[in-house]
Amino acid sequence: MAGKSSGEPSSPDHSAGSTREGQEAIVALCRAVSDDLDDLVPGIVDLIRREVRGYAVVERAEHEHAVTVQYQGLLTGLITRRPPTREENERARELGRSRARQGLALESVVSAYHVGYREMWNILLHRAGPDDPAMRSELAGLVGTVWMWIERASSAAADAYGETVRAEDAARLSLTHRFLGALMAGGPLVTEHAHMAHMLGFDPGGLFQAVCSPGEAWAEQDIAELRHRLRRSRGVMLCAGRDNVLMAVFQGMSADVFLDALSAVNPRAPAGVGLARKGLAGAGVSLMDAMEVLPVSGSGVGRFADDWLTATVRPRSDRLSALLGPCVRVGREHPDLAETIRAFARHGFSLTDTGRALHIHSNTVRYRLDRWQQLTGFDARTWAGLSASVVGLDLSGRLDV
Repeated sequence: MAGKSSGEPSSPDHSAGSTREGQEAIVALCRAVSDDLDDLVPGIVDLIRREVRGYAVVERAEHEHAVTVQYQGLLTGLITRRPPTREENERARELGRSRARQGLALESVVSAYHVGYREMWNILLHRAGPDDPAMRSELAGLVGTVWMWIERASSAAADAYGETVRAEDAARLSLTHRFLGALMAGGPLVTEHAHMAHMLGFDPGGLFQAVCSPGEAWAEQDIAELRHRLRRSRGVMLCAGRDNVLMAVFQGMSADVFLDALSAVNPRAPAGVGLARKGLAGAGVSLMDAMEVLPVSGSGVGRFADDWLTATVRPRSDRLSALLGPCVRVGREHPDLAETIRAFARHGFSLTDTGRALHIHSNTVRYRLDRWQQLTGFDARTWAGLSASVVGLDLSGRLDV
C-alpha cells in the first residue's frame, strides 16, 4: 500500500500534545499559586512556628517575607524547570546567617525548609485536583525538581549558618579572654570594660557569679560541649580556659544549672564556686573566690559560701604551722578521729547525729572528741577549738609539720 504523500497533513501527536497541555497546565497552576501567596503564606508560617522549635524569636513580618521569597523562587523554578540561581542560593545563605545570629538551632532552620516546601507541594497537589490525571502526572514528574530546591536551599542556609556560628564563636571567645583578663587584673574597671560586658550580653551593674575548674581536666572539645549545653539556658554565660584554669562567669543563671551541665560533660572534674557579687569588680572577686576554694574541694564542689574560712587562711598557711600542726599530725596518725571531727562539725555539734552518721555510739563520739583534745589541745566542743581543728585538717596538705 502506497504511503501518504508529503503534502498530506499528518495525524496529530497526541502524546506530545498531552505533554504540552500538561506543561501549560503546570505553568498556569504555578502562576495562580504565586498570585495567591499573600493569602497562603500566613497559614504556612503559622504551621512552621507551631511545628519547629524556636521560631518565636523571628519577627513575624520578616518570617512571612522570607517564606514568600522562597516560594516565588520555587514556583518560577517549576515553571522554567530550572534549579535555584546563584542569587537565590545567596539569599538562602543570607537567611542562614540571619537565623544563626537570631540564635535558632541549625536543626530548626533545616526543619523549617522541609515543613514549608512540604506544605507548598500539598497546595499544588490539592489544586491539581483528583480529576485531571494529565496535570497530576505532569506534577509528579516535578518531584525531583522540588527536592532539588529543598536540598540546595537548605544546604546553602546550613553552610552559611555554620560559617556564621564559627566566626561569631571565634570573635566571642577572643572578647571573652580580654574580658576575663580585665577582671583578673584587678584595679579600676574603666568604660572599655563595661563596653565589653555589654557586648557579651551582661549588665555591668548586675550580679555576677563565677565557677572555676582545673584546666588540665578539660579538653577544648569538652569546653565547646559545655558552652553548647548552656547556650539555650536562661541567663548569660561565658566560659574559657585561661592560665590553666577553666573560668566561667554568668549572670541570670543559678550556679547549680551551670554545675549540672559541667557534671554532664565531665563528671570527675572538681569545681570551685564563688559568691554572687555585684558589678564588674564583684565579678573579678567572685572569680578569685572560686579559685581559692577549688583546692579545698580536692574533688567534687567547693563553695566559697561554705569554705570561706579555709580559703581565707590558706595563703597564710606557713604562719599557721606552729598553731595548727598538731591537728595535721593527729589527723594523719588517727584518721578515725579526723573523720569524727569533720562529722561533728557537719552535724551541728550533736553527739547523737554524728554517731548516727558514722554508725557508732554517741559515747564513742564523746570518747573520740576527748581523745582529740588530749592529743591536739583543741576542744572541738567549742567554736574556737572546732574551727581550728577543721581548718587544720583542711590545710593538712599545705602545712609543713
